Amino acid sequence: MGAGPWDPELLTLAGRDRLARADVVIADYLANPALLMHCRPDTLILQRVRGKHSGPRLAQDEVNRLLVEHAQAGKRVVRLKGGDPMMFGRGAEEAKVLRAAGVDYEFVPGVSSPIAAPEAAGIPITHRSHTPSVSFVSGYEAYEKAGLAVAWKHLANSAGTLVLMMSVKNARTNAAKLVDAGREPSTPAAVVRWGTRGIQQTVVGTLADIADRMDAAQIRPPAVMVVGDVVSLREQLAWLERRPLFGRRVVVTRAARQSGGLLHALAGAGADAVAFPCLEVAAPEPAEREALDAALAPDRLAGLEGVIVSSPNGADALFDALARLNLDARAFAGKLLAAIGTGTAARCQAKGLRPDLIPAKARSEGLIELLRARGLLGGRWLHVRADQGRKLLAEAISEAGGSIELVIGYRTVRPEVPGLLLDSLRPVADGGEGYDAICFASGRTARHFLETTGERFGADAARGFLEQAKIVAIGPVTADALAALDLRVDAVADTPSDAGMVEAVKGLFPKA
Repeated sequence: MGAGPWDPELLTLAGRDRLARADVVIADYLANPALLMHCRPDTLILQRVRGKHSGPRLAQDEVNRLLVEHAQAGKRVVRLKGGDPMMFGRGAEEAKVLRAAGVDYEFVPGVSSPIAAPEAAGIPITHRSHTPSVSFVSGYEAYEKAGLAVAWKHLANSAGTLVLMMSVKNARTNAAKLVDAGREPSTPAAVVRWGTRGIQQTVVGTLADIADRMDAAQIRPPAVMVVGDVVSLREQLAWLERRPLFGRRVVVTRAARQSGGLLHALAGAGADAVAFPCLEVAAPEPAEREALDAALAPDRLAGLEGVIVSSPNGADALFDALARLNLDARAFAGKLLAAIGTGTAARCQAKGLRPDLIPAKARSEGLIELLRARGLLGGRWLHVRADQGRKLLAEAISEAGGSIELVIGYRTVRPEVPGLLLDSLRPVADGGEGYDAICFASGRTARHFLETTGERFGADAARGFLEQAKIVAIGPVTADALAALDLRVDAVADTPSDAGMVEAVKGLFPKA
């Protein structure tokens, strides 16, 4: 299965489906670890790694053995490859091994980097005014060692665009071979590293000087080289670099299933958005679920002023409980519904019930002010929330002579994070990609981030990584919680929303 060039939004729908149903995933290092968040929590993930910190590298023979072993054990196995499995991806070789072992398989295409990377750099590989053809070529000598010599003379004299894969190490040699075979030294050439990512690098020159320019820019793999007149169009067509957060790597720590909106928004602003889930929503304990169901019984609801829901997950839990009891929104007839935050309100509306009370400040303090202003603080309330939270709301209602019944709708736990994704957080000088900013939506996600990274790198190193980045909090409550963890807060979103978080990040990195 092809994982695409890296951008997680370029995964195909078929690919997402296969990952969601996989029992075992064997992933190459060029497959974005964020894609693994589509897998079930119990999926066995094995990674072919690269770099001194990532552990032992799986040899090809070992990959072949694992594919056959797990498939013959009745498992659904995904072999996840960067780009497309048939474009210099050894997909055909591995399929032959499976066929010989009597294992059924399928190919799931992926967006290939020799097309996607130039496109993301504003370089069309064909153009009706420049060239009618394109050739994809291995820039790596392994093929020549196997007796499959590249036809340099033919390529040099063709009128088409050349896209050379795996061409960083041999860039100087390959450029010289093209010139020696007859291609003009002045032919435009470009190298695109990490195409489609917010940290994409593009170096433009000619066959005569492209290797020197790459050395000056310290270009490292993975990268593709484009040779041909179409390179000259980049100056007119470049688009990704124009976005405000281009070049910035931003980490999102929300639960995997709830991070999509912010990831999309950051990527739309040009950032290299990294999904690093530090929270996972889990079902409540059986006794907690029974307590929620009991609280929704008609005789218990009869004496209530209303119901308070403090998060979208709480709204889901509330309406799931109604469904279990064969009830619907009519159960709240004559009762008030209070939703803390516009996201929570939107989730309630999507479930068929419009909240009566939405505080201007999306936190407990805002709801307390609103209830006091409406003369409702002394009423009897039912509060549906997570297993952990502040006591401020309950204390204020109690002091006003009211009462609040707290029921747990869901629990939050610390999820497992793929090792390859963890290692990518290391600074560039330490073999990783580093990060420029990190977004926290709660103090608990920050605590889980410190625990997870501390276990991998050591507590001091984990905090050191944070000190090199900007920290963004979704609101004042989260900012206070981060401060309590002795973390510096560089920006607080004006509104507790995806748009507010993106604007806060933009404010930290103004475009020159």
